[in-house]
Amino acid sequence: MRTLVVLIVSLIFGLSIAKAQTTETESTKSSSEFSITYDSDTPNKKYYRSFTVLDMDDDYRIKVRFMKSLKSNVKSYLIDQFGEEKMKIKEDTFLWVEMVDEEEMYEIKLKGNKLRINVSKELASDKLIKRFKQVGEELKKITSKSEEI
Repeated sequence: MRTLVVLIVSLIFGLSIAKAQTTETESTKSSSEFSITYDSDTPNKKYYRSFTVLDMDDDYRIKVRFMKSLKSNVKSYLIDQFGEEKMKIKEDTFLWVEMVDEEEMYEIKLKGNKLRINVSKELASDKLIKRFKQVGEELKKITSKSEEI
């Protein structure tokens, strides 16, 4: 009986030591996601939006899916912020890309009712990253539910 108790205690002790020796890698990745779907009593009027922000070590990303009726507002805001002269248009896609030393510092892609913004934190200045965070806050307001619905 004593041998059985010693064996069990040794097993528990050995497992706790093995668990204590495992290492965990830690990455600072924070994200926030916000999604709303709203059905009104009026037929054919539906509100939806998906808004995701990924603030990782190397990248800052914003992904937005919004109502098609808000596309012109989003496009106008992006043109106001990043310029029409830097905008490239291919079919239904509007694209703004800024390169530094042949590497992509940021990319803004508006296709239909989907918007993706990718910013390289390694290449972008703190001031530019702060600007993109402000752009994200403004896009959140622009794509939020309007009073008309």
